Order: sequence, then structure tokens, then C-alpha cells
Amino acid sequence: MRRWLLATALAAPGLSLPAIATTMPERTCEVRGSIGPYRIGGALTLSDGERLVAAHYFYVRTLVDIPLQVSMDGDQFVMREPGGGTFRLHLVGNGPAPRPAVPFGQATGLQGTWTGPKGSLPVALIFDWEVSGPFPARRYGDITAETDEAFEKRIRNFIADVLHGRKEQASGFVSCPLRINASHRATIPDRAALVARWTRVFTPDILAALRHAVPHEMFVHEDQVMIGHGEAWFDGTGAVAINHR
Repeated sequence: MRRWLLATALAAPGLSLPAIATTMPERTCEVRGSIGPYRIGGALTLSDGERLVAAHYFYVRTLVDIPLQVSMDGDQFVMREPGGGTFRLHLVGNGPAPRPAVPFGQATGLQGTWTGPKGSLPVALIFDWEVSGPFPARRYGDITAETDEAFEKRIRNFIADVLHGRKEQASGFVSCPLRINASHRATIPDRAALVARWTRVFTPDILAALRHAVPHEMFVHEDQVMIGHGEAWFDGTGAVAINHR
């Protein structure tokens, strides 16, 4: 079983983010951020402390991985995609000024530009969390026998059903008893009870979090996966916990 390390997944937007540790000879850092107005995510695999050896990214609107050819140009990470786009990024920390570049062990993210056939856009990324070793061939292999793609699709369908109020369909991807962690903790014993208590479980805050969740390359901990900032957790058969803030 791989060792998954949560770095900043539970941080609220706008807070200063802790730096990624550099205690592993090879590790993969998950990143989240934007290219201009577009939300993106991705992963960087590093070796020997700061040497970039592999990378990919995806747009949140499509959740399709785009491979990147990687190299270094001084203190800049240069990553080229098959369609002709090129990232030129440098490490940034918690200080007010993005340059000069900070050591990777003190960095909280990357900034720079993406340049494509029609021009350039600013890029801002934060380190989300990391896993020891290269990017795993099976992210959810300890959770389900399904392919990663099939498991993520079920979670996407669950989110869509919840957001559209399709109570019966959504309850089909719930692993009862469902834990509700709020000011008063509760347990939903079965799917019929979930339907009956629907609005108390899926509050406006939970619905807002699900709208912004990214059900792709999700954080794994103790044979469960997390979406959002921990608003929902899933095992191989469905949702196991809903966490109200």
C-alpha cells in the first residue's frame, strides 16, 4: 500500500499554505490552480529533491489527462504538451514577492505562463498533497477492483444526482450507515432514511462544495477517497461520510 500524505487539501481558500516536504527521493506532487480563467489540476513527479521527471495536467471541465514533456531552464520548469502549449513556471513561497525562486522544500506552489498557438495566459498553482514514488498506475486499487476511470465516473454520477435532486439514484451510491459529521453527529442507517432526511444531509453548503469538487485524482487515505475539502468521503461501495462545516 502506498503512503499518501495530505499537505493542504483541507486548507480554506485564501489561507497561507504550508510547504511540501522534501524527505522522499522520488515523489509525486498533486497541484491545483488555473490557466487564465480555466480551472486545472495535475501532478508533478520529482526525483533527487527538485528534478522534474514527469508531469501531466487536466482541465476541470473535461477531467482528461494531458501528458507533458518536462525539462528545466535555469530555475524554471518547462513543460510542453502535444497540442503545442508550453508551461514556463517557477516556484513560489508564502512571501509577498514571487521571485527570486525559492527552494522546493520551502515552496507552496508554482507561477508563470502557459503559451499556446493563440497567445499566453497566466498560470497559478498550489501544491495540494503528495504521494511517495511515481504517479501510481492504479490510484484506487486498495479501494475497489474497478478501474480508476469507472470508480471516478460513479462518484461524478453521484454528485450530479445529488445536485439535481435525484434522491433515489444518489442513494444507490451510499455505503450505509452513512456518517453525518456536523454540530450534532448523526448516522443514517439506510437509504430510505437518507431520502427522508435529504435536506438535512445535503445542505446548501454541501451542495455548493459538491459543485466545485473535482472527482479526479482524488486524495486517498485509509482505503477511502475524499472530494472537496473533505465534505464527502467514499469507500469502494459509495459515500461513507458527509462533513458539514
